[in-house]
Amino acid sequence: MALTPEMALATRGMAGGGTDNERLERLRRTLLDGKTFSFEYERDSTFTAVEAFEARRGNCVSFTNLFIALGRSVGPRLRAALILARGASEREGDLVVTHHHMVAVHQITGGNTVIVYDFYQSLEQSSGPLVLLDDFEVAAVRASNLGVAHLGRGENAEARRQFELAVKLSPRLGDFWANLGLAAWRTGDGQAALAAYRRGLEVDSSSPALHQNLAAFYIGQGRPAEARAALASIDQTRASPYAFLVRGDLELAGGNLKKAITNYRKAAGADPKLAEPWLAIARAEIARGRPASARKALEKALKRDPKSADARRLLDETR
Repeated sequence: MALTPEMALATRGMAGGGTDNERLERLRRTLLDGKTFSFEYERDSTFTAVEAFEARRGNCVSFTNLFIALGRSVGPRLRAALILARGASEREGDLVVTHHHMVAVHQITGGNTVIVYDFYQSLEQSSGPLVLLDDFEVAAVRASNLGVAHLGRGENAEARRQFELAVKLSPRLGDFWANLGLAAWRTGDGQAALAAYRRGLEVDSSSPALHQNLAAFYIGQGRPAEARAALASIDQTRASPYAFLVRGDLELAGGNLKKAITNYRKAAGADPKLAEPWLAIARAEIARGRPASARKALEKALKRDPKSADARRLLDETR
């Protein structure tokens, strides 16, 4: 969140005069109005404030870094925060990688209210649903985002190094430990993966991703009792659709195909945009000798993700 003289000069012009809140809201609108500055959203680009200012694009971490750097230059001591939203995760093979929406916040003196600034709107809300971050933890979020990008490219060793940095900078956030365990699993280090999950549960026992990935780990190890215990511990108010997918995988591993499909359908209902539940349903239908039902599920998967090579391969095989 460093600031250059050029950025400070630009901020004074964009923010104008008035109260702190008026200047900050004017700054937010100017950054996103598509005219004066034109900052554009780009999911996979995690930038520092200086990089975001120069590129004029980036994801929520990039925007927050930029907004905090600019906002602090006109007065208020802004902080970053995570919004722990349901479903802030995605599947990487048999495990779940977690990411959260990051925003800039201005705490109102003398109360529990903060004003939140992000891509979409400025609004007042209680600080309850937010996890406020210090500047080191903002760096941890950036490292975690970079790790997620490495995972997406199959660069598992690089991802593991980024997640190790993230948990050093912010050891209290369980989802970072869940991502570290995922990367350790991907590099073939099951012992380190289990250690990461256990350490994460010590600091944040409510993290759904930790329980989901721990359950997947136990399924892979042929330990269904431990997997069921991990799934039973998930905080349902924060659980993502992937919790149902992992439950389905557990039933599938135990030969309970009907129960597996029931859980996969729950996952599909929790997030209708996901292709993974329909792909899982198709595999279960194939396992119980129902190719026509599998094809219907695969068509639904491809409707949601036309680029899914697995869905196209299975569709060809069932035909």
